[in-house]
Amino acid sequence: MAKGNTYAGESLAHLYTNTAVANVGDASGLQPSATAGSIYIALHTADPGVGGSQNTSEAAYTSYARVAVARSGAGFTQTGQQVTNAADITFPQATGGNETETHWSTGTASSGAGKILHKGPLQSGAKLFTAVVADTLTVPSNAFVVDDRVVAEALPGVSLPTGLTGGTVYWVKTVSGNDITLSATQGGATLDITAAGGGKIGLSRQLAVANLVTPRITAGALVIVEG
Repeated sequence: MAKGNTYAGESLAHLYTNTAVANVGDASGLQPSATAGSIYIALHTADPGVGGSQNTSEAAYTSYARVAVARSGAGFTQTGQQVTNAADITFPQATGGNETETHWSTGTASSGAGKILHKGPLQSGAKLFTAVVADTLTVPSNAFVVDDRVVAEALPGVSLPTGLTGGTVYWVKTVSGNDITLSATQGGATLDITAAGGGKIGLSRQLAVANLVTPRITAGALVIVEG
């Protein structure tokens, strides 16, 4: 089951930019909140999972805190079935601790458990892809090169191909036009795809945090896709 394309975009705009969804109930539809408020962005050292909360595997370096992003066009950009962060999301500079951030989540609480609205791996240049059983991912208009480190994730209503694990870092083994193959290690054996599927794949942008490092998700790198 999946949302219709138009409503998928409208629901994202309603949630992230406080925009009305017309013609639900009557012509005025689902109305924006009287006070738009913020969406809170968290960093995680592992995938918090669909059943997790924002404090599941959450970053814990000294001085870490979630970042509030306005529910508006200044905070998020919605295009079709996709929302991205309109500006850099800069977290507090580390004053101690060493850890690697691998995932992000969006939610409604500034701290504590907090329900997750969306989550995903830290990546950039994300593209939709399809895969067939010939171990090849078809990624239209990609700019990947051999030995790029990439990470994939499933989308609503679309399962990843069997053999590919969401949130795991892989290496690009070959590139031929829109088609790529992957390896679990740099220069290793081609990843065995045993059943077709699809999803989203992009360059891995994991963040190594140590004293005086300022973690940042650059504009457009937090990508949410509905379908």
